[in-house]
Amino acid sequence: MLIVSALWLIVLLGFAALAFDIGHLLLVRNEMQNAADAAALAGANCLSKTTATSGADCTSTHSPTLNWSMASTKASMSIGQNKSDSVSLSTGTVQTGYWDLNGGTALKATTLSPVGPCTVTAGVMTSACDKPAVMVSISRASGSNGGSVGTLIATMFGGSAIPVAASAIAVISSPGSVLPGALIPQAINKCMFDLYWDSSTNSPKLATTAILNGVPQVIGQPWKIRIGSSYHYPVCDSGQWTSFQITNNSASYIKGLIDNGNPTPLNIGDDTYIQPGTKTSLYNELSNEYLPAGADVSMPVVDYPAGLDGVKSTLPIIAFAGFHIDDIQGGSGKYIEGYFIKGKTSGGSSGIGPYYGIYTPARLAK
Repeated sequence: MLIVSALWLIVLLGFAALAFDIGHLLLVRNEMQNAADAAALAGANCLSKTTATSGADCTSTHSPTLNWSMASTKASMSIGQNKSDSVSLSTGTVQTGYWDLNGGTALKATTLSPVGPCTVTAGVMTSACDKPAVMVSISRASGSNGGSVGTLIATMFGGSAIPVAASAIAVISSPGSVLPGALIPQAINKCMFDLYWDSSTNSPKLATTAILNGVPQVIGQPWKIRIGSSYHYPVCDSGQWTSFQITNNSASYIKGLIDNGNPTPLNIGDDTYIQPGTKTSLYNELSNEYLPAGADVSMPVVDYPAGLDGVKSTLPIIAFAGFHIDDIQGGSGKYIEGYFIKGKTSGGSSGIGPYYGIYTPARLAK
């Protein structure tokens, strides 16, 4: 009887130890997953930003090219800011490249041209959708991050510690939705991007002459252009004031939008109202808001090859674009001068859309 009782006690202790070990291993695994998630997000956050003077972080300034090296450095440094089972983590594997949001299985090289734009049908991506990404893998194993995780079962009955691993992928994406305040009330025609944006490299086209349409250029830098009303400028060098989802031709209303941006969230596919006329006072208001220092702004993109003059109706938004303003003129000129940019992050934006220079904040993809 004593022997049977002893055996039952051992069995019960074994089950208790197993239950404890399962809970403990799950806790360790969750801690490591949180660490991998945090490191991947920290790295991806630096993909579109310039490197700080210290070389140990990125700034809030957008980078003209994807900052792969800083993203990798930031992710690696972030690993060491976390613990697992009270053991400080110190090492992990960090990779950068393009991740296909439509069922990716491995990162693609940073040197490859990304495939896109994504095609989304009924909320489901139906084509390749490569986005800049950071992958972080962390393990507790022999010789790594304090070694494998010990268990009560191994202590009581013999056996080896158990290795535990976690990985995460964070991406930045071209947005399909933006928050209130993200856009200035100037709609841009898609055919302008066909002239000045290289969709094969996801970058602005670069100037090859010293002057274009009367605007001085810096050869090798993005084309500087003047966006003016299509009443005065060619169809594909024009934009038009928009009151977004409110039908309103009032200049005072648009001035409020210049100061505060779109009043409601906007998604690709939403209609935006195209105003008629040129409204010199609005160019002056925009100048007061964004000059003399200049600014990086975001604009809605519409597709209307016939030109935006006299539309006086709604058009669907097809994308969101990034633009750097150098100069704004009212009076007889009536134009916004600057160049298209890449790498601008639109805070709070989400979803997936065509890339015209704007990224969402970093988010987990896996």
